[in-house]
Amino acid sequence: MQARWRAAALTSLIVLLSEAQASEFAAELVECVPAPGQFINDPSFNDPYEALELPAGDGGTSGAGNVSLVSLGGFGGSIVLKFDHTVLDDPNNYLGLDFIVFGNAFWASGDPQRRFAEPGHVEVMRDVDGDGLAGTSPQERWYLIPGSLLADGSSYRQQTWDEVPGDPYPPANVGWFPWLDYWPYLPEGPCIIPLDEFGRYTTGAYELPAPYDPNDPSGWSAIVPNPNLSDGDPNNDSLEGLYGYADYSPTLRLGDLDADDVVDDPNIAPEEFYTMPDNPFRVGVTPGSGGGDAFDIAWAVDPSTWQAANLAGIDFVRITCGIDAIQGILGEMSPEIDAVGDVRPVFCPGDIDRDADVDLVDLVELRNRLGVADPDVPFSIYGDLVLDGVRGENARHDESDLVKLRADYLGAVCE
Repeated sequence: MQARWRAAALTSLIVLLSEAQASEFAAELVECVPAPGQFINDPSFNDPYEALELPAGDGGTSGAGNVSLVSLGGFGGSIVLKFDHTVLDDPNNYLGLDFIVFGNAFWASGDPQRRFAEPGHVEVMRDVDGDGLAGTSPQERWYLIPGSLLADGSSYRQQTWDEVPGDPYPPANVGWFPWLDYWPYLPEGPCIIPLDEFGRYTTGAYELPAPYDPNDPSGWSAIVPNPNLSDGDPNNDSLEGLYGYADYSPTLRLGDLDADDVVDDPNIAPEEFYTMPDNPFRVGVTPGSGGGDAFDIAWAVDPSTWQAANLAGIDFVRITCGIDAIQGILGEMSPEIDAVGDVRPVFCPGDIDRDADVDLVDLVELRNRLGVADPDVPFSIYGDLVLDGVRGENARHDESDLVKLRADYLGAVCE
């Protein structure tokens, strides 16, 4: 077993070395077409290059971050980003999750069952012909990650916009229409608004049902409650009833290892912290994760048939505002995007104490974590070695993890 582990580790190391110059985060802006919105003309929120490279993580769980964000505007506003390498559908990643979208959602009053969120849906594409451009080959198509709210493609619709008061097309506030004489909407871009001969343009999205609770005790109309709390089944209250969308989960402050807005490890590298995914099926943020919304490439479907896309990897990610709602002084519901990251494989599974080997200390540590009332306290993805539930929704440390650590990993040296 140890020999197999060493061989697998060597293979992983070779792959890592071959991609040593690759960025862990989306590195190229391909397209940005925001829909009209209150922030798309604000220089603090309309720079599409802010969605590249590292997330800022300045908000944490208790408030919305306002640094390094781009707003997508209202319904159908979108951005397309590209990695400088192909992100693989990798079963060796935690729960098989492959990439993470970071936004500025947060927990209302610190309650992870209620969050201020502006969900956007996510699509992916492989650069089949390798030319670095999206959609230039017949095999290059957008595949949708439907998440928990979409059952088929019938909700797709388009919305036309202009800035003429009194006709059917303007937004709720004509001042939200893109200011075409100012960056980033100049003719040379980077956000090129595709106006027709009448000065209108059209956006489209798979419309998501607005998940907001108008009676939230905060008095705000933009709070998304966990739908599992109202389904009459107390056994699933610790599970997320809504998942698979961008800007739904908080981005933690760098080094906050347990989602309490306190930095526990000030020396952790952002490339390490923000590439460890949160379990999207459990309430809260998985300890050690930098938060954000994690996705498995295997979730992608062909929107015309709703059949699995079966992609081996992706190069492009498109994020689109799927909510058509205006919430009073908050304006239109619009995802704000901070970054998109490639999930880092779990290097050295079983190394719970993170000292680059799997030894008896790790075995004892895992044994001490069995049967705790809350499976996330204390929880380590390095000890969660066997998938619990269909997708990992029942993540916990149990005897099966102990058996696997002893049989497959004990004695491994991971340097």
